[in-house]
Amino acid sequence: MYGDVEAEFEDIMEIPMTQQPAPTQKNKSESITKKVVKTGGIDFQSENIRNDYQKIRAILPKYDAYIENENQTKSDQRINYNLTIRVPSIGYDTLYSLLSSFGIRLNNKYSNIEDVTARYYDLKSRITNKKALEQRYVELLKKASLIKDILEIERNLNEVRTDIERLQGQFNYLSKQVNLSTINVSFYEILPYVYDSSQRTGFWARIFSALDNGWQGFLSFLVGVTTLWPFVFLIIAGIYLYRKFRSKRKS
Repeated sequence: MYGDVEAEFEDIMEIPMTQQPAPTQKNKSESITKKVVKTGGIDFQSENIRNDYQKIRAILPKYDAYIENENQTKSDQRINYNLTIRVPSIGYDTLYSLLSSFGIRLNNKYSNIEDVTARYYDLKSRITNKKALEQRYVELLKKASLIKDILEIERNLNEVRTDIERLQGQFNYLSKQVNLSTINVSFYEILPYVYDSSQRTGFWARIFSALDNGWQGFLSFLVGVTTLWPFVFLIIAGIYLYRKFRSKRKS
């Protein structure tokens, strides 16, 4: 009994952890369905951005779609909306075409289709094979009796389970991208210019404002002159001494 366990353990230990086990045999009747990731983008100008926003929200349930992210910005000139819409891939084309008809001017649109069939089934196969290897380690762990063998099996079992978790995460993300297409919608409304009546000033208000500005300028001039008084004093004193000196020479 121990010899069989030891031999089986050594056989499994000889498999490098980075090497994938041989792919499992697929049923010949199993057909490989093409897997694609669809991503689109639309940018348009809206005449009434609130109405278009409400219309978009209203049509989404018809296609089992939803807004994953949305962002609104506003300035004095325009309002912007950015929506990330997720829709089941079967309804992508229809919804994309419908959203492209919104607005008074379509600025830009794009649609990309990425074939991920090979990556999808590769991940699926690797997960299946890793789980098969995991089961072999579990069965072997039940039979092991030596401490060193138990520790070695548990170490390898943990590595396999870590690989499974990583691959499963990649597969789940890719599956979501395949099942739910993405449409990025950006639209904006140009706001009309609004004259600010508070900035309007009448004739007399402008007169008083001009007088006030002139008075403030005069005061500023006096302040400036006052700061120069030491230099003025020196100039006056110099002129006085110069004249006094000249008068003495003449006499």
